[in-house]
Amino acid sequence: MRALRCLIACVAALCSSVTGLRATPSGLPQIAPHARTPYIAVLVWHDVLPSKEVWFDTTAALFAHELDQIATGGFHVLKLATLRDHLVRGTDVPPKSLVLTFDDNGSGIYRYAYPLLRAHRFPATLFVHTNYVGKTTSKHHNTWSQLHEMIASGRIDVQSLTANHPPDLTKLSDADVVHELRLSKFSLERRLGKPVYALVYPYDAYDDRVARLAADSGYTLGFTEDWGAAGDSSSLLEIHRYSVLTRFDQALSDVAAHR
Repeated sequence: MRALRCLIACVAALCSSVTGLRATPSGLPQIAPHARTPYIAVLVWHDVLPSKEVWFDTTAALFAHELDQIATGGFHVLKLATLRDHLVRGTDVPPKSLVLTFDDNGSGIYRYAYPLLRAHRFPATLFVHTNYVGKTTSKHHNTWSQLHEMIASGRIDVQSLTANHPPDLTKLSDADVVHELRLSKFSLERRLGKPVYALVYPYDAYDDRVARLAADSGYTLGFTEDWGAAGDSSSLLEIHRYSVLTRFDQALSDVAAHR
């Protein structure tokens, strides 16, 4: 019996090495074996404004200082597609690498963050809730035209934050979760003409069921706010990110320490 279990384990390991994707116990696709190193930190900001409107905003002055730290610290800023290829297939990336992301499509990203990113020639990804593009809720949100302009620069990528930013995807039925994910993906691809392969779970509310539905809906990557190295994430649908509000300095020091 023990010999049979060993044989099954060996066959599973061989299949994993052939496909390049390993399944977690939850059935989710796992990080490629060679993507565990180097240490990559994915950073997340929300809106960037001259002064904070809510606690999770970043001031433009602080954001400029943070980008200066990245530039002078010798860090490499990767496009999200480069991170995807590294995590899925194990393609090489340089040491001291970071990925810059923004949630919620606040209008300050276009007005204040985007010019600073362009000045540094840093790529970044915006995660957008599609039913609020160009609308005002408690925040002003960028328009489709502004998203087009940023994408046209070649430095900005736009991916999904669902359609309606529900407070807790885990409380929705399978059908409602799939609707949120597929509607957002369809809207972004139709409006912007670019492939959508990455998702952020609103309010960091997700579980294995939601992650599996995301994979089934055509998403390759899913991002959380559980900090750590991207390559040490539990699966491709549960990728770590550092919130800059509390862990910006830690992210840079972690990356520098593990190069």
